[in-house]
Amino acid sequence: MKLKTSEIKAYRENQLRNQGSICPLCLTKIEKNEATLDHCHVTGNVRHVLHRSCNGAEGRILSWAGRRSKGSCPKTFLKNLIRYWEMDFQENPLHPKHGLPKKRRASRKKSTSSSKTTRGTTKKYKTTKRTPRSKK
Repeated sequence: MKLKTSEIKAYRENQLRNQGSICPLCLTKIEKNEATLDHCHVTGNVRHVLHRSCNGAEGRILSWAGRRSKGSCPKTFLKNLIRYWEMDFQENPLHPKHGLPKKRRASRKKSTSSSKTTRGTTKKYKTTKRTPRSKK
């Protein structure tokens, strides 16, 4: 069965009710103005109602994974990525460039002058207050 364009709104609203107005991706409430009917771009089958932003993210992620999967299935790549993230690496040493968030914020606050990076070199500029131009 193929939905007609005129049937999409009613189908989406019914599906949203069946889902309890919850997005299956972010698990938060979907307002009617945020709801979009997701479908598989390979088979054309309607899946669920998602937030418009979640639907866009899903499409971009799948597209990105397809480019990164080096010829294998993008879903397999994403499953492998999730498994990789879930592995425990606490026994491994910390990367030398890893800094604690509090440390980074404190170092940003200490900087009172603005800096500009140009091809690997950093130039420091003192900030000065501008005086308004006099009108002639």
